[in-house]
Formats: sequence, C-alpha cells, structure tokens
Amino acid sequence: MHTITFLFMALLLGHNMPEKIDFGKRTSAPGWQVINDGVMGGLSQGEVNFTNQSARFFGRVSLANNGGFASFRSPYGNIDLSEFSSIKFRVKSTGIRCAFTLETDRRFWMPNYKHQLKLESEGWEIIEVSLADFKQYRLGRPTGRALQPETKGEIIRMGWITDEKKEGPFSLEIDYVEFVR
Repeated sequence: MHTITFLFMALLLGHNMPEKIDFGKRTSAPGWQVINDGVMGGLSQGEVNFTNQSARFFGRVSLANNGGFASFRSPYGNIDLSEFSSIKFRVKSTGIRCAFTLETDRRFWMPNYKHQLKLESEGWEIIEVSLADFKQYRLGRPTGRALQPETKGEIIRMGWITDEKKEGPFSLEIDYVEFVR
C-alpha cells in the first residue's frame, strides 16, 4: 500500500500518524485539492500535477476582485501531531513565496497556523521547521501567538498556500513532508 494512501486512511480513521508523505511515489493525492481565492470572488489560478518525483503546485495569483491566494490542501481528518516536534520538507519554489499551513477548524475565519517557506535558491532544499515555530493567523493576519503543544493534537487539515498577497506566477514542487519526533 502506498504511503500516501495509508496516510489518508489513518487520517480519516483516526489511527497513528505515519511519519512521511512521499509525493514522488504516486500519481494521485486522494482527497487533496486546490482551493483558490475564487471561493471568495478572486481570480487566482492554481493547479497541481504529479511527476515521478513530486507534486508540482503552480499557477498565477491575481489581486483582482479582492483575490490574492491559491492553495493545495489535504482532506479534513484527525491529524494528531502531538508526538512530533518538527516537520521536514523537500521542496523547490519560484515566484511568489508559499507557506505550509495547519488548520484546527473548518471555518475559514477561525485562526490557523502557518510557517513561511523561506527558500534560498530555485533548486531542491530540505527545510526542517519546529512545530513551535508555526505562528497563528486569522484571515491572513498574525495574532502574535504560536502553536501550543496541546493544539498539536487538534489539527484537522494541512497544506500549502501562496503567502505574499502579490500578483504573479508561482511554482512549488513538493517531494515529501516528513513528521519528525
């Protein structure tokens, strides 16, 4: 069984969290979806394709019609990160900066947590981020709070979002996401 299939079965059924999502070992992402600002009237465009090595999330952000984001997100489920201390990514990016998000509520106006990916080059990079470094945001604005240990067990969705509220093209290629104890 593929790692990603196991992950989503575990998420939906509430079983132990696997330690790695390897986007390069499959050609589909069950339940993962692109959500653009069109849900709020915006005109940004985001798509995802899969290669033998990765998922490539790409498109163009538009600020027209109060737009400004594109995202690629997992399905809702019980994502218990309480046993983990950090998340490691192997990614490469061009264009608009992206962030990795963790959500605790289905309502978009409720706070979520994110960490901006500060990539240094257009080549592949491995980035490890402490869960304690994820900051809380409400409607895209920082609240000044960080992800608390007790909140790590309340995550219901994760994903990527463009993070600069500026117009232009973007490309984020994701090889894997690894949860580190």
